[in-house]
Amino acid sequence: MDLFPGNTARGVKRATRINIRKNFFITTSLATLPFTCANAFDLRLNFIDEQQQSISGVVAEVAGRPVGAAPAEPAIMDQINRRFVPMIVLVQTGELVSFPNSDNVRHHVYSFSDIRQFSTPLYADEHVDPVMFDKPGVAVLGCNIHDSMVGYVYVSRWQDRAISDENGVMTFTELSEKPQTFSVWHPWLQTPENTLEIDLSAVADGVAFDVTLPVKSPDTQFGFRALVPEASR
Repeated sequence: MDLFPGNTARGVKRATRINIRKNFFITTSLATLPFTCANAFDLRLNFIDEQQQSISGVVAEVAGRPVGAAPAEPAIMDQINRRFVPMIVLVQTGELVSFPNSDNVRHHVYSFSDIRQFSTPLYADEHVDPVMFDKPGVAVLGCNIHDSMVGYVYVSRWQDRAISDENGVMTFTELSEKPQTFSVWHPWLQTPENTLEIDLSAVADGVAFDVTLPVKSPDTQFGFRALVPEASR
C-alpha cells in the first residue's frame, strides 16, 4: 500500500498498547541483523495491513535521545498532480518544510493544526518561503483550491525516528540501547490518535519482525478527507 506515487510527521496523548508476547499485532520474522558494536543494535520493521499488503508512510519513534540542531536545508513536500508528494513528511522540531508547486495550476497550502497554523499565498511556480515546525506533533495540511489534497507533517522531538518506505520497510540502526517501547503513527490507523504504542520488552536483540496494523484506506471512505482527524481539520 504505497502512499507516495513516484516517491519513496503529533505528540502522543493516548495510545493503544501492543504486547508482542500476546501476539496481537507483531509476528517475529526469521531475519536477524548483525550488531555494529557491543551495546548498539539495529531493528528492521516490516509494516503490513491485515491483507498482508505493505504500508508505506508509517512513522515510528524511539523515545530517549532528544534531537540536536535542525538541518539547514528544508524538507520538501511537493505538489504534483494535485497531490502532496510525499503525502507524509517526517521532520524534527525546529525543521523547515518547503512546499514547491510542480503543477501547472495554482495551490494555496494551509493548516489549522494545533502545532502549526499557517496559510501560504495563492501561488503557482513562484517561490514561497518554507514553514518552520517547532512543536512536536502532527500538522494536517490542505489546499484551499483543491479540497481532495491532504498531507501530513509529522514533527518528532526524538533523534531515533524513521518512516517506512514504499515496501513498508523501516530500519533503525545503531540504537544506543534496547528500547522497551516505541510509538508508531499512520493517518489511516483505526486507533485513537492514529497511534499505537508497541511493547518491545520481549524482542531479542537483532531480531527483525513484521508489524500488522489495522489501517483502512480512505479510498473506501469517500476520499482522503474522510480520515483526517476532526480535531485537526
